[in-house]
Amino acid sequence: MEKIYWTSTDVRKLYRLKDKISPQTLLNAEEKGIIPKAKRVARGKVEVRQWHIEQIPFIGAEFGFLTPPKDQLRICIYAPKGGVLKTTFGFNLARILALNGIKTLVIGLDAIQASITNYTLPKKSIESLEQLKDETNGLYHYFFEKQTIKSIIQKTSLPTLDVIAETPELSHVELKLKMATRREYFFKEKLIPNLKEYQVILFDNNPGWSQLVENSLTASNIVITPMGCDIESYKAIDKNLSILFSFQEEAKIDWTHFFQIPTLIEKNKLSQQIYAAYVNNYPHSLISFPIRRSIKGQEARAFNQCVLEHEPNSELSQDYYDAITEIWNRITNKG
Repeated sequence: MEKIYWTSTDVRKLYRLKDKISPQTLLNAEEKGIIPKAKRVARGKVEVRQWHIEQIPFIGAEFGFLTPPKDQLRICIYAPKGGVLKTTFGFNLARILALNGIKTLVIGLDAIQASITNYTLPKKSIESLEQLKDETNGLYHYFFEKQTIKSIIQKTSLPTLDVIAETPELSHVELKLKMATRREYFFKEKLIPNLKEYQVILFDNNPGWSQLVENSLTASNIVITPMGCDIESYKAIDKNLSILFSFQEEAKIDWTHFFQIPTLIEKNKLSQQIYAAYVNNYPHSLISFPIRRSIKGQEARAFNQCVLEHEPNSELSQDYYDAITEIWNRITNKG
């Protein structure tokens, strides 16, 4: 179950504030109305402050480690090979941005697995057969059944994180795009202009190549490609990058940033050699902090949490903190 109530200790761990600010600083900010007022809960002879999860992004906006972008960022998370933490990284990135008070929208584009939707939205309890019928609206309903943009956006437990969920009809969007004129610009021209309230829009794609992938690449100004530190990922990376950059050239796309993030690194010799090859081959686009293989990432997803929420003191949490901070500093020209 997702963590609902947060103490000042929890907040300081989440935002890495232990050596930066004291609990008294949080109390002072609360008393001045800079951050939301916490609920007081009696524990023996003392009262403990507890903030609800919906209040946490407002604390993050004041004391977090990521600053809002000046202009809207549209981020495409794409990897042609499955099993490299593409969706896991995208979910953690979106959740961490939202926890820092940055208004974020996740758009799921994996019609088969719908992983980012499952990670982001809490599981619903099913008590009748009628509840098994999925009546969620998605991109198909917006593009082809003239539903409003608000009707396809779902809220999460964080007021700064929304989702356009993958629905069964998403595969029909792919088919219809094949027959559309300027089909790779469909998202950019018909979707993005109606999402101006978001500071970050994040596309999570299915592995492989599709019209949905082309649209997310064309609509984005930043691309992040996770690369597994395993032999299969290493063997395929050059060919996959060639396809990606060929499309960029043909579509005349000018991404402001292109990042490669090493994932699933292990301590064995082969994994370390592959990582060293990535460092040598992609010195400018490679993120300096790889994401290790760890069961804690799966545990966090099961609770609809990012790893910083679930296990803030873990090595995996530090990986994500370092990698996402580096990405953000490069984007905002702070590093």
